[in-house]
Amino acid sequence: MMSKRTPDAKLLKLEAEFNAAADRWDAATARRVKAEKKEAKQAAATVRARDRVMRTRAKSLEGLAVKVRVRDRDYTDAEDLEIEILKSIVADIKAIVGAAS
Repeated sequence: MMSKRTPDAKLLKLEAEFNAAADRWDAATARRVKAEKKEAKQAAATVRARDRVMRTRAKSLEGLAVKVRVRDRDYTDAEDLEIEILKSIVADIKAIVGAAS
């Protein structure tokens, strides 16, 4: 414990307050970094799951509806991804129509 007789007692107290605040900030930063890493892992898992859905051939209207719902839930305005999803659905429709002919 610091003595009040020290000429710089106020500075020592302010340093302790600063150190406590800096420690809290460091802890908050560590929690945020951990959360961001977890979020990135979840995002990657979501992308992999979406890709698996789009690579799997729909055999009926029900399967096509699954792809539409997945696309709606994972909406993006990335043109390349929208084209990829559209190609998947068009290929499914062609396969269904071809199988019905």
